[in-house]
Amino acid sequence: MKITRFFLATALIMGGIKVQAQLSLGGHFYGEDAFRYTQSKVTGSARMQGMGGSYAALGADASNAFSNPAGLGFYNRSELSITPIFNSLNTSSQYIGSTSKSSTSNANIGQLGLILSNSGNGSRKKRSAFAITYSKQVNLLSSFNYVGQNNKSSMGNYFTEKVNSLNVSAKDLDKEFDANTATADYPEGMYYWSYMIDPVAGNDTKYLQAEKSLPVNQIGNNTSTGNQSQWNMAYGANFDDKVYLGFSLGFVRMNYENLNNHNEQFPKGTVFNGFDYNENLTSRGGGMNVGLGAIVKVADNINLGVNVTSPTWLTINEVYNSNIRITTTFFKPDYTEVRTRENEFSYKITTPLKASGGVTFFLPSKKGFITADAEYVGYSNMGIKYANYDNNGYVTGYSTAAAQNTKIKNTYKDAVNIKVGGEYRIENIRLRLGAKYMPDPYTKKIDNLDRSQMVFTGGVGYRSAKFFVDVAGVLNQFTSAYTPYELANTANYASANITNNHKSFVISVGTFF
Repeated sequence: MKITRFFLATALIMGGIKVQAQLSLGGHFYGEDAFRYTQSKVTGSARMQGMGGSYAALGADASNAFSNPAGLGFYNRSELSITPIFNSLNTSSQYIGSTSKSSTSNANIGQLGLILSNSGNGSRKKRSAFAITYSKQVNLLSSFNYVGQNNKSSMGNYFTEKVNSLNVSAKDLDKEFDANTATADYPEGMYYWSYMIDPVAGNDTKYLQAEKSLPVNQIGNNTSTGNQSQWNMAYGANFDDKVYLGFSLGFVRMNYENLNNHNEQFPKGTVFNGFDYNENLTSRGGGMNVGLGAIVKVADNINLGVNVTSPTWLTINEVYNSNIRITTTFFKPDYTEVRTRENEFSYKITTPLKASGGVTFFLPSKKGFITADAEYVGYSNMGIKYANYDNNGYVTGYSTAAAQNTKIKNTYKDAVNIKVGGEYRIENIRLRLGAKYMPDPYTKKIDNLDRSQMVFTGGVGYRSAKFFVDVAGVLNQFTSAYTPYELANTANYASANITNNHKSFVISVGTFF
């Protein structure tokens, strides 16, 4: 069935959107999705990650295919490489005075690279190289828990407020419910048939919360997996060993799955002992972007580089399911589990334009170098378009979501990330350090959290005439927040403040030919 998540396409966006909020009276804010799918930390080969991802003015690395294709012009031989990456995430959550911890990990291929180098032809073009690479650009791994005793509200309060805002009658909720499969067409039907709400006597468009007892013991678990990956075809050329120009074409794939569980228990319950609320969101998408880059050797020991990557135009298809399971010893329910129909939705995202400028200073006697980049990311110019469907459920086109795009501009601001790194050479050994600073991209503080981030990196490598091996470690600690549900009275619900510790171990192995 082609409908939106919580009537998403038609819902007006209210103020005060919480980051990662799952249940909002104003509908889902797709700017959160656009931001999630585009905020890249440190990517590429182990060599580049070991230096904080600072590669705007560096060359001869497979990562140049997406970072600055002009750097391909530095290759004087062909290369084949692979970069496995191992990620671990530990989180600590504070929710209504209680602390809970979670951990998760995964492993995948961070980068594949094939570089075909060509010598010059007697003209000013000294060398050129063509690259085909695969890289993970955004890691969507996430896992956290929260637990607390709530003396002010239950998620049932949200269910009640939501249905009362829709002015839908109990008769309509009966009509759209399939009694054979215990499936409702829309979430409000699920709330009704799982006994979360009762109609007011004499007014079947208004509802009361069924279980009103306090306190409520709340436990939640939220897990996400997936990534945004990119295939690049890139070309770079060297002119007079002074000017390097390059072009890239990127084909982007995105996959994301989020599993969310919220459990409530009522020690003083009169209708329920407790219930489970579950959501499952799966998103798949694809798009493309283009990049242009240049590196200029302004002196024997100084390179200046610049790269511009266009927005990625992503088309995303999502599938959403939810269900409620109840436990009660107070009555015999017709259904202990009620679900919504599988909802499909298609939309388009325009990701931020990115532009980088950098400088590299080479140490005397080829002992190494120090490099630094400034990376502009135009978050405020992200855009959303919704799909239009015909009567048979097929997409007929896309319309601009004006309210969503206005909310994006009011929520996010453009950012300039700073990256620094260096490499020191001892014969065939390479020692590397780096860091990346990412300022808070939100126009206002949400949940009183500073969402700026620091990424620290380091690594070591070995290079011979025939092959190379590089390893790197990446450490990123940052804070975030999660709001299980929102209510009209902001004093009656809470957010979980989350400390995230993300570590990566990266290894690159390659051969020259």
